Amino acid sequence: MTELKIRTVGSGLGVELPQELLDQLKLNKGESLLLEPMANGNYRLARIDALDTELMTLIESYMHEEDA
Repeated sequence: MTELKIRTVGSGLGVELPQELLDQLKLNKGESLLLEPMANGNYRLARIDALDTELMTLIESYMHEEDA
């Protein structure tokens, strides 16, 4: 588990990600992360992958069709 500290960034707040975590997530400057709420009330921090995003969009649209 990695502890992230909240710091002042400009006029807002942000977290600094250690290089080890950036390496594990294969992230570089300018890329985006996904903060995803989990069913148990926690959050998951994940790398955004174009294929994963496309699959989630398809799954969510299918789930909405089932609700109709």
